[in-house]
Amino acid sequence: MMKTLRSHPYITLFIFTMLIYLAGNQLLAITDTAESNYALTAKEMVLSGDWISPQIYGRYWYDKPIFYYWELALSFALFGFNEMAARLPAAVLGSASVLFTYWFARRCYGEKAGWLSALILGTSVECWILSKAVITDSTLFLFMSASIAFFYLGYSENRKYYFLCYIFAALATLTKGPIGILLPGLACLLFLIYKKDIREMAHVHLFSGLLLFTLIAGAWYGTMCYLHGNDFLLNFIGVHNVLRATVSEHPSHNKWYFYIIIYFAGFAPWSFFVPVSLFHRWKRKELDLRSARDSTQLLLIYAFVVLIFFQLVATKYTTYTFPALFSLSILTAVLYKNYEFRIEKAALAAGAVYTVLAIAVAPSIMLNHSGKEIGEALAHLDTSGKTIAFLDDYRTSAVFYSGKTIYRAEPGDKIASMEPGTLSWNAKNVMPFIAEEDLMDNPDVLLITKDDNRSPFLIAYNEADASYRINVSGEYSLWLR
Repeated sequence: MMKTLRSHPYITLFIFTMLIYLAGNQLLAITDTAESNYALTAKEMVLSGDWISPQIYGRYWYDKPIFYYWELALSFALFGFNEMAARLPAAVLGSASVLFTYWFARRCYGEKAGWLSALILGTSVECWILSKAVITDSTLFLFMSASIAFFYLGYSENRKYYFLCYIFAALATLTKGPIGILLPGLACLLFLIYKKDIREMAHVHLFSGLLLFTLIAGAWYGTMCYLHGNDFLLNFIGVHNVLRATVSEHPSHNKWYFYIIIYFAGFAPWSFFVPVSLFHRWKRKELDLRSARDSTQLLLIYAFVVLIFFQLVATKYTTYTFPALFSLSILTAVLYKNYEFRIEKAALAAGAVYTVLAIAVAPSIMLNHSGKEIGEALAHLDTSGKTIAFLDDYRTSAVFYSGKTIYRAEPGDKIASMEPGTLSWNAKNVMPFIAEEDLMDNPDVLLITKDDNRSPFLIAYNEADASYRINVSGEYSLWLR
């Protein structure tokens, strides 16, 4: 059976990965905060017809570049505003990443290593999660991996491949920003320095390659600078790149061991076996980077560049080091190429476990991190003439599901300090605000609160004018006067 499947590797890997990446997606609610921002932005792109300048809540939004929004908006335009359509681009790009890893590893190390690399990557926990998530990372992974791969093929086979390196670096930059060229470029430069072959820089088509890169990536960036000027530069470059690198967005993640945990969790089940095998090989003096293949040296350097760069960056995030799995999957396959039967069995078992989790476990967890229930309740209510205000943790997903304007209620004296416009994390607060004081005497308010809300404002609000409560599924209630 397995021999038959391996005789058609691309078809087999595509069907296998798409099955586990699509399974249960229609049951998985759009979650807050990251997924809902992408989903709502792409939805507004489709509804507004503006496919150049991303918008959210009707305001321009510079959190990420355009490429992933295009993928998501196209999926929505074809299949509607639903969970399956929202998760389809990540699944397709995740599967494409597995196929590309097979193609490259097979070319460098042979068919067995290519097959095992694809299985290892495709069934790693992080790859499975991000190939179902409504975020940019599966797209970025493919483009950055391709950039590294085609640099190697340009170095080892035909220098025309260097042009593909620049093309995919440009697409990566259109997906996530400057790291799309910075990290692959730094890894390639360090590789040439390590090889004492810096003269190869004269043959990498640096001028024409960067011109090609600029034409592809610069077309959108230049247009955004022309249309939005300093506002785009302040928010995209200043906040979402410089500030992210220098001031932590998630201080609780700032632990030296954060990415060690992410490695073991994200590269599971394979991560737990690799350190032991490396230790035994080191004791037998079988680890010698100098005698390793050029491809192995480049992959190792690329993995370390990704890991060390994000360790140094102030903001730590669970998905940042995901691109390193391209190297780790291939090198793990080479390390365990004599255990192919065990890896095949483990990959099938992992796929079965993931499918059960996606259908039976994940839906309730993700629903608890979403405003889907309140959003769907609002969608079925006649709210004409009503001001809808969210009193507790604001749920962007409620806006996505309801299609209605929802204000974030805050004390009036705090709003000015929370709004965007400076080099701070307030750049994320682009939802419409409304002062709690303005709600007190407004008879046309529909207030959203958590069921356990006992705040002084809610008590005073209900005392000021009799309100009645509408219970909806989940943890939220609606209050009407």
